[in-house]
Formats: sequence, structure tokens, C-alpha cells
Amino acid sequence: MFVWVAVAAVGIIIALVLVFKYTKTGKNDVLGFSYKCKKCGQTTNGLKCPRCQPNTKDWR
Repeated sequence: MFVWVAVAAVGIIIALVLVFKYTKTGKNDVLGFSYKCKKCGQTTNGLKCPRCQPNTKDWR
């Protein structure tokens, strides 16, 4: 019976840590998402940067 109490206590502690981490992270920090290109800084709206991508017309 003591094992169940110990497992429940560990589960509650893990849940509290996860809630604490969730409240302290920023809006976009969870996924590491950015609207700007890492190389040139242009706003891309989450798409690939048209300046930094090579302009190839490979139709394979």
C-alpha cells in the first residue's frame, strides 16, 4: 500500500512542476517558433524565406 502512496506523491509533484513550467514560458517559447528568418531577419509568416532559399526549378 505504501508503494501506491509514493507513486501518487511522485505523480502530483511531476504535475506541479509541469504546471509551473507552463505558466513561466512565453507564448511562442514552447515550440521555438519565430516569424523571422534566422539568416536575414525578414518576416516570413512561418514559411520558408524567399531570399535565403535557392531559386531552383527542379521538377523531379
